[in-house]
Amino acid sequence: MSTRTQLVFTWCAPIGVVVILVGFWAIAGYLPPPPASSTADQIAAFYRDRPGPIRLGLVLTFAGCAAWGPLVAVITHRMLEIRPRNLTLVCGQLAAGIAAWGFLLVPLIVLAVAAFRPQRSAEATQTLHDLGWMLLIMPFVPFTVQNTCLGWAILQDMGSPPALPRWVGYFNLWVALSFIPGGVIALFKTGPLAYDGVFAFWIPFTVFFVWLLVMPFALHRAIVANRSRPDESITVLN
Repeated sequence: MSTRTQLVFTWCAPIGVVVILVGFWAIAGYLPPPPASSTADQIAAFYRDRPGPIRLGLVLTFAGCAAWGPLVAVITHRMLEIRPRNLTLVCGQLAAGIAAWGFLLVPLIVLAVAAFRPQRSAEATQTLHDLGWMLLIMPFVPFTVQNTCLGWAILQDMGSPPALPRWVGYFNLWVALSFIPGGVIALFKTGPLAYDGVFAFWIPFTVFFVWLLVMPFALHRAIVANRSRPDESITVLN
């Protein structure tokens, strides 16, 4: 992967963040999310009152998630520069990153289905809405595994200078922990652990977008330091 390609892929992430926030927040109006304790009629009214903007916002959000793949590719490339190289952690991060991409995209499709026919029964709309939010927040596992593998690998780096700074490793381990409360949202309809709650949604949501801005910054500095050894990386992968 050339330096130019790495930089382009890296800075796709902040662009994706802007597109996602415009679509999901400004246009679709999902922030703040409808309370998990909402009745079927309240959820149905949310979709019935503005189905066009909701669908448009979800389309933009879906497009913004395209930045995830390039970012994971650059992270994987940088992990191959860590010495000693740990291919188990590299593959773990890559596999988890691919799985996480699915859990970013599929919930948006489910929410789009909820908004596609707002005239359906309130109970059906509520079911699709709940399914979309459950799919978006509850699958913390791939995100936690990805950040744990990345953080662990960075902290093992004995290279001089390291492929990524040690603080990025600690940061990723902290991010990994912040996603865990989302795994219990099926147990709560109110409070901080409901899917609109502070611990289950707002903290992981904020941390996730901070990560999408911090990682490009750290990756950019590592890339321009010209420590890449593409031929060696390709040889190992082959």
